Amino acid sequence: MNNASDSNRSHRVTSAATNDVGAGGENSSSHNHVKAEKNDATGTPTNNNNNNNNVKTLSNNAGIKNDIESRSKNLTLDQIKEKLTLIVTELKNMEEYHHGDGMKYQKVIGDMYWDYPAEREDIGNFLADLGYAEITITMLRQMNSLGIFKNDDIWFPTYYTYNTCWNYSDASEKLARYLAETGAVKLMTMNLGHKPYLDNMHSKNVYYVLKASLSTLHNIARCTGVKHHFKDIKTAEVVMPLISANDEFLKSIAMLTLAYIVEEDENAKLIDETDTIKNIVNWIHKALENKQKRRYRGFAPWELTQGLSKLAVNDSNKAKIIEEGALSDFTQMLRHTDPREQSSAAECLWTLAFDKTVRQTIVESPDLVPALEELKNSENSLVKNNVQGALWMIKGENDPASSVSRPHSGNAIKNHIFISYSWAEKEMVKKIHNSLLSEGYKIWVDYEQMGGSTLQAMADAVENAAVVLICMSEKYKQSPNCRTEAEYTFQLRKDYIPLMMQKKYRPDGWLGAILGAKLFFDFTGKYPYEKPLQGLLKELRGRGKTAQTQGNKNPSVDEIDSNIEANHVTGSSSGRKNVLTSPTSNPHNQITQISASCVTMSNEHVEHWLVSKGLQRLTSAFSQIDGQLIWQLKAMRERAPEYFHTSLERQFGMTLIDILRFNAALDSLH
Repeated sequence: MNNASDSNRSHRVTSAATNDVGAGGENSSSHNHVKAEKNDATGTPTNNNNNNNNVKTLSNNAGIKNDIESRSKNLTLDQIKEKLTLIVTELKNMEEYHHGDGMKYQKVIGDMYWDYPAEREDIGNFLADLGYAEITITMLRQMNSLGIFKNDDIWFPTYYTYNTCWNYSDASEKLARYLAETGAVKLMTMNLGHKPYLDNMHSKNVYYVLKASLSTLHNIARCTGVKHHFKDIKTAEVVMPLISANDEFLKSIAMLTLAYIVEEDENAKLIDETDTIKNIVNWIHKALENKQKRRYRGFAPWELTQGLSKLAVNDSNKAKIIEEGALSDFTQMLRHTDPREQSSAAECLWTLAFDKTVRQTIVESPDLVPALEELKNSENSLVKNNVQGALWMIKGENDPASSVSRPHSGNAIKNHIFISYSWAEKEMVKKIHNSLLSEGYKIWVDYEQMGGSTLQAMADAVENAAVVLICMSEKYKQSPNCRTEAEYTFQLRKDYIPLMMQKKYRPDGWLGAILGAKLFFDFTGKYPYEKPLQGLLKELRGRGKTAQTQGNKNPSVDEIDSNIEANHVTGSSSGRKNVLTSPTSNPHNQITQISASCVTMSNEHVEHWLVSKGLQRLTSAFSQIDGQLIWQLKAMRERAPEYFHTSLERQFGMTLIDILRFNAALDSLH
């Protein structure tokens, strides 16, 4: 979240004071001071002259200094970036930040947040690339070493640095991630656990530092791949007591932050001891009741629902969310005009619907499913995705038994590798995809992660896959789209190979259950890329190739959506591209006619025979079975029918329908 209190430009900043307050964070002095409030008298220059392209020190060029300090609300993005480059360069050249200019530069950056709301994310990302995160933490550490409440020369730079860091970490995930990597989590966790600060929370300046620290931690916690920073210094243990604070703002931010950073095995303690779910659902309800601002304690309903969705990933929390009455609020949000509310409500419902009992409650909830149905063709791609995903689960389309009556894609191609992944890992997935293509494999991959719009295509692709690659990460676990793919794979008893995509990530919850004791290959960068790739190729054992493609190194492309240009990746959210790449010019398998003597069948002939008998889902289980072994299975049926049928069920994962079809297929062989 951002610091909304500054948006009206009337926020009052208090000066340094006389009360002794011990400094928090790193490199702190032993005594600091706070005194009565006074107005911020720093002024706001309004001149605009941003035409200098040369980066020079301000001490040598007063014109550049005026250019940096000038304020204008009509700069282009390129001009904003030019100005930011000058500012950050000057900050890097400074040795001390408490003599005026440090405060002014931070304030100029902060003013841009409010002057250019449409460019906030771009500005935050650009600041991250300039190294602003490191400068910010260096500044705050230096202020701590001097005592942030010692005098105005130290306090004001501290205030504006916290304020700017707080706001831009809300706007830019990239900057938030860089802050985590440069020590922000450690510094701000220490602030929150600093007893003199907690004892002097009544001081407006002390309270501001606590509020800014916790809010920035919350913004960082929403990023993926940063949880280990919180775990290493036990941030959860420091934040937990704030849930019992009398201050409602700190209490709410603490709950939402913990929802992102606690491990699933610690989640029960959080819920049981803090009434987190009950409070968040109640806040959503109160935000919806506030017709004018549609906020509660500064939070919009969609922001609160995002936090609730993170808690809903834990299966033990799903029923509790329903019990607290969230469904009626979700119905209101779906019927509101704000696509953020519609999208977040639908995503939370999609996540909740993985629980069968909860799914039935959703179906029975008045007006909820009709509200989803009204949005299934929404012009907003994210709303459409999440709504269709929720409906897919609610209607039981995730049940493999439903595939019998469900229409199937006429272009479905069998015996390929299906890659299930989160958008956050797209670059590594592309690299793996290209490596497998060069080895002659056919690949089905969704390059835009717009799952709800083409779950039908996903189901077809999983059903017809020889093997599925599950690309594990924190983001993967949190995504209902990824869970839909993974669970469908698991329910079909498809063979799958886990790939680790995120450093220091330990799969837990539903993803940990799917992983079990299965071997995984580490693509996090811990090892040279070729090492896990060779392990993966060995594990694939040729599955995803056909007899015609062995050794072919000249891939061509065939696509499930024929209206999409071959292998074209835009990264836009306008539609999902489900691309199946193949090393052959004719990717459709030709069913080979089996001769009267089945013992001559190769592994590929067995695969084609299974497909011709409607047993394509068994091809991965029979990947190492040739004609001679098929004949031995037929003989086993005659000699030991009970053991034969038990083996089909346990060793090959056959259902009763599969067994009946397989028996009929064996009868046709001679």
